[in-house]
Formats: sequence, C-alpha cells, structure tokens
Amino acid sequence: MTALIIIGIIVFVIALLLWSTVTFEIASNGRKTVITAKMFGFIKRDFVFPPEPKEPEKSKPKKAKKSKKRKAGGSKSESAEPEPKNTESEAPGFLKQKLGPAWDSGARWFDFEYIENALAEYKDLIKHGTSALAVFLRRMRRRIRVSRLDLYIKFGTGAPDKTGIAYGAAHAAAGSLNAFIRSYFNTETGLVLYLDPDYVNSCFEFELGSIIKTRAAHVLHGAVAALARFIINRIKLKGSVGNVGNFGQAPD
Repeated sequence: MTALIIIGIIVFVIALLLWSTVTFEIASNGRKTVITAKMFGFIKRDFVFPPEPKEPEKSKPKKAKKSKKRKAGGSKSESAEPEPKNTESEAPGFLKQKLGPAWDSGARWFDFEYIENALAEYKDLIKHGTSALAVFLRRMRRRIRVSRLDLYIKFGTGAPDKTGIAYGAAHAAAGSLNAFIRSYFNTETGLVLYLDPDYVNSCFEFELGSIIKTRAAHVLHGAVAALARFIINRIKLKGSVGNVGNFGQAPD
C-alpha cells in the first residue's frame, strides 16, 4: 500500500511538471541575449549568452625562501616569481568568425560570394537542421503562444540607394515571416517590426523582445521527435543505415 502511494505521488509530480505552462522571456541586442524561463510563477531561471566570464581567483604570491648556505664570493640573491600574464584569448568566437566576413566593409555591402560558399560548406548540416526544425514545428503547431514579438533594427549601408533597397527587402521579408509565424504559432499581433534606416552612416543594431508560452510536455515531445529525425539523417549521410523508419518525419 505504501509503495502504491509513493508511485502515485511520483506520477502526480511528473504529470504536474509536464503539463505546467512554461514562459520564456527573450531579450537580445546581438551582443548579449538573456532568456528567462518561468514555471508556476515562482520558479525562475536566467540564461545569459554569451556567459559572463568569471573573475580569475587571485593567488597569493609565495615568499622566496632564503638559502642558509652561501657560495664563496657569491652575492645573496632572492628568487622572485614572475607576475602571471594575462593569457585570456581575445580571438573572436565561432559565430563572429563565420558571420563577420559576410559583410564587406570596403564595399559596404554583403559579400554574397562568401555567403554562398559558407552555405555550401554547411549544406548538409543546414539541410538536416531545417528538417529537424520542421518536425519540431509540426509537433508544436498552434501549441506555442507568442504574446509579444518586437524587433527593432537600425541599419545603414553607407550608400543611400543600397539602404533604400535593404529597407524595402526587409519589409517584404517581414511580411513573409509574419505569415509563417501566424500559421504555426498562436498569436494576435505576430511580428511587430520597427525599421530605423540610416542613409548616411554604415551601421547595424537590433533589439529583440519576445514572450513565449507553452506546456513542458509539448516541448519535450517536439524535441524528442526533432532529435530523432536529426540523428537518423546524420546516420543516413554516413551510409551506416540503408533504410530507416519514418519516425517523426515531416512530409516533403
């Protein structure tokens, strides 16, 4: 009887956790992204990307030991430890290394040749990641509520004509993206885009604010199906499996 009560309590707690509503508040300006996850109104956790560097612990300098014996004709010398050098790498991160050259600062425009080569280099990874994302979105369709999705972009190419072209292209892309968001997510406002073109200077800044709500069970179900699809595609690519089942696959 006691064992049944314990099992019932465990099942109830797991069901309560999986069926609870999880809220994600996202704020990003490109340099720093903060994701706040909330559950039950009192459980809260912040995720910061990139993570803030930890301050190195200061080690106490060791005192040099004095030698009791001296060599004849030798002078007394005290050994002092060299000061620790700052070996922290200032090399740019992976994303900055890959995305940085996409913008040609000399021409003040996108380097489409570099973008095409980068896409070709990661063609398989992008294809499989897109397929897994399609599975996840199909599982989560209309189960994610987006109560806020605001995007502010300030940009300039340094050339008024190119800035105008980019302004029109951004509005067209936002319209297509908004239609996609409304078809897959439960939202009333959709994407709210604020464009601030600078026709004089070359710049790019953005701020993103979003509030997303869904149930933990839906996220777990969609993530497992998407991960299974991604792994199967990678195994097929390596040629280890000739024919794999269609578990969690999205229609082509």
